Amino acid sequence: MNRGICLYLAFSVLSGTLLALQFHWGAVVLALLLLSIFLRKKTTTILFLCLLFLFISFLNSIIQEKRQKTVLSSEPEPVDLQIVINDIPSIDGDSFVSLAQIKNEKVLMRYYFSSEKEKRKFQHVKPGFLCEMKGQLTEPKPNKNPNLFHYKNYLAHRGVYWILDVQAFGGCVDESRWKHALLHLRFDGLKKIERDFPSSTVGVTQALLFGETGMVAEDTMKAFRELGVVHLLAISGLHVGLIFAILYYCLLRIGVTKESVTWICIVFLLCYIVLTGASPSVTRASSMLIVILLSRKVANKLSTIESLSIVFVMLVLYDPYYVFNVGFQLSFMVSFSLVVSSSIILNTSSSISQLVKVTLVAQLSSLPIIIYHFYEFSLIGFFTNLLYVPLFSVIVLPLTILVYILSVEWLILLHKYLMDGIQWVSTIIASFPFSTIVMGKPPFLFLIGYLIAIYVVFVWFEKKKYILSMLLLIFWASIHMLSNTYNPYGEVVFLDVGQGDATLIMLPYNRGTYLIDTGGEVQFPKEEWEERKNRFSVGEDIVVPFLKSKGVTSIDALILTHGDLDHIGGSEAVLEEMKVKEVLISPNSEEKGEMRKIMKIARKKKVPVKEAHYPYRWAGDNDGLHIVSPQDEEYEGNNDSIVLYGEIGSLKWLFTGDLEEQGEKEFIRNFDLPIDVLKVGHHGSNTSTTEEFLVETNPSVAVISAGETNRFGHPHPEVVERLEIRGITIYSTGENGAITYRFWDKNGTFSAHLP
Repeated sequence: MNRGICLYLAFSVLSGTLLALQFHWGAVVLALLLLSIFLRKKTTTILFLCLLFLFISFLNSIIQEKRQKTVLSSEPEPVDLQIVINDIPSIDGDSFVSLAQIKNEKVLMRYYFSSEKEKRKFQHVKPGFLCEMKGQLTEPKPNKNPNLFHYKNYLAHRGVYWILDVQAFGGCVDESRWKHALLHLRFDGLKKIERDFPSSTVGVTQALLFGETGMVAEDTMKAFRELGVVHLLAISGLHVGLIFAILYYCLLRIGVTKESVTWICIVFLLCYIVLTGASPSVTRASSMLIVILLSRKVANKLSTIESLSIVFVMLVLYDPYYVFNVGFQLSFMVSFSLVVSSSIILNTSSSISQLVKVTLVAQLSSLPIIIYHFYEFSLIGFFTNLLYVPLFSVIVLPLTILVYILSVEWLILLHKYLMDGIQWVSTIIASFPFSTIVMGKPPFLFLIGYLIAIYVVFVWFEKKKYILSMLLLIFWASIHMLSNTYNPYGEVVFLDVGQGDATLIMLPYNRGTYLIDTGGEVQFPKEEWEERKNRFSVGEDIVVPFLKSKGVTSIDALILTHGDLDHIGGSEAVLEEMKVKEVLISPNSEEKGEMRKIMKIARKKKVPVKEAHYPYRWAGDNDGLHIVSPQDEEYEGNNDSIVLYGEIGSLKWLFTGDLEEQGEKEFIRNFDLPIDVLKVGHHGSNTSTTEEFLVETNPSVAVISAGETNRFGHPHPEVVERLEIRGITIYSTGENGAITYRFWDKNGTFSAHLP
């Protein structure tokens, strides 16, 4: 049989799967597959097999997609339930989260502890425990902002359609069976690390040995991500290969026969997949080794590319939704690129040269996937990988395994100093300017262009056209970034930040980028045991990722309308991650404690801070943007919000912050301005948007920024009724998600992220 048939079959399976689940990408892969068969003049037999596997994978994906349905239903009130814990629970602060099973269907269970004593009781809950509880099923929320992580789809791809919010536990009984044995070993291993290792090294140690990153400190994860070495905090194929080689060598040295060693290693690899949480890289590497070991038992041994292709086919046919997993995409893309580039890599006698080539191939091949999902790329990733990969492979990983097995105090101390040193150095390097470059989410055609450009680069590398290769890649990346920066279209985006405000204004051709408020969440005092290591942050988890997805790295003006936390809480992340040219605040609003803290950060980063009131203005679209309130320097809260008026995309806009009735009266007493779009004041509270104000301003569109289920009941029904009676088109972030007005010249269109 043709030696390359396995690779063609893998691409056929990928094409068929994507045609069923994401048609445009399936069409691209199919076109490339047929083009390759035609240009390489493959036989009719290969074409037939490719079409057969394409049809099988297409049909398999359709069938599995139709099976993706729930048999459970939500009840209006909490009900008594019996569930089985079928994964290792995550305990972070006062929260308990785990995958569980109800009537043979997976759900995501959430529970919040009422006391530290109760938290300690749950430390011993393992997979296989049967628990009685009272709870309520709710559907996962869809992603409500463009380009951000779609949690509902992520859960659906894992067969989870419900979140079980538990109100009370009745007790748990251990009914685990033999199938839970490996999960118990994983559970005990993670607990051993928490118990025996210093707190500063627990997260990284768990990541290296068991692929569990939940306890890695946020600063460490962020630094490793910016250095382009975050893959080292997940068990990679290199780690699997190293552990396998150590086991294989040791078994042979103690006299075990080669036949027995093979079967022992196969069993170990199968167990290791479960012990490490079945991450894509571990599953791929372990499965490849198993396929290669089994192929040695037959005359026709498989090559590396064939084993990679076979594993890909098996995994995708088993679960088509693997193709949407970022780790799966990166693992197979990098592995495939390294295998096909092996002749270039091995065509040198120098180990350093080989390491350089391996790093370069891995960085280039991962580029399209990384910028598509994370919108930025580490500029120093090539150099840090040259240092970190050998360091982790030769020193850190073996030492971590040794420390875990022996648990000797002086070794634990040595390991602590090493890991603390690495984390400290990583944080320092990551703080260097230009360590990462924000590129924005590439559109479909640009992503195709990246794939073509990288293919050409690899071809030119073989011909030693290194400078030309780099110039091509730099050229295409520059075109991508310039298209974001000098986009002829402008946008006004009201982000859904829950109960808060955050509005981005991007004028065409980079004429101005303004951010009005940053959202934020109210933090209530908590005891130490309640504090979570991984807390949700509006600034870090919504505002900054969205800005990066748009290719925004610089903000001309950050306008903080007033000092309430739901308007300024995300400012710290924005100031840390973005180049902010100036911050505008309401006069004397710095009296608020949170505003004072944010201004301290701004001044530390040498960002000019201005107290702005009427008649402050600055150049923007057409006649610019004007501050029409406050009109004095006395700060009295909501009614001294900065209110902005201006023409954007041929429409007249009024951004009111939390302006209430008194402030509205002052506005209509002092101004007679035409308004097309009104950002409704104070999230639709009945203390604002009075009838008198609506009569005087007469807007045609109203945008309400409020949380979907907020404790204040915003927007209040009487406000909505006043707007509806006047025939005003209403958009609400609570119902519609992010609201976008996209315009070009004098034409524009409103759109809601959710219908």
